[in-house]
Amino acid sequence: MNAEKQKQEQVKVLLIHGYNGNPKVFADIKRRLKGRALVETVRYDSSKPFPDWIKSIDRRINKHNPEDLYVIGHSLGGSLALYLSQKYKFKGLVTINSPVYLRKHTFIKVLTRVLRRFKHANKVALKNAKYSLDSVSSLFDFLGSIGKMKVDSLHSALVIQSRKDGVVNPRSARIIYERIQIPRKQLVNVGRGHSPLDQPQVISTILGFLGLV
Repeated sequence: MNAEKQKQEQVKVLLIHGYNGNPKVFADIKRRLKGRALVETVRYDSSKPFPDWIKSIDRRINKHNPEDLYVIGHSLGGSLALYLSQKYKFKGLVTINSPVYLRKHTFIKVLTRVLRRFKHANKVALKNAKYSLDSVSSLFDFLGSIGKMKVDSLHSALVIQSRKDGVVNPRSARIIYERIQIPRKQLVNVGRGHSPLDQPQVISTILGFLGLV
């Protein structure tokens, strides 16, 4: 098999981080996928409104045939991938601790950060606060829409949820699982923590879903 054909047949994975996150959260899974899959990460600016998040992800998806892509999203990244699954027929979707409902203290923490910017306002801070308000408004509007979604064009899906997640209410996983209306889907509960991507069970479950075990 020549190198070009081998590249075409490799598993292709797109990674999407969470709100105020970055691709570093995927460090462990990327190490395990090295040499076994073509892996790309998407970075979006979560201080901007929802349409900007989608544009950033769309640009990266459009470099590929979506039907060849496995999309793995952590936290909000998984919720955004679910949203885009209404538009694209991905080969597979993995959501990891992705929110429909946030824990109450998480909701309060996000709002408190925005209000602090107003308290110490100058022109620059107010400008940044405006974008933060747009961003937070976008976040809550978007989360409120997930329960109305219907995703039925995916080839396969894996929903991973920590039993003890300090950020996302674990009930979110069941809602996402129900919104994905395809035969080939799994809901897997794992240990604790909002970012469990270094846990062997999570890594092995994802590798199995990708057909790499």
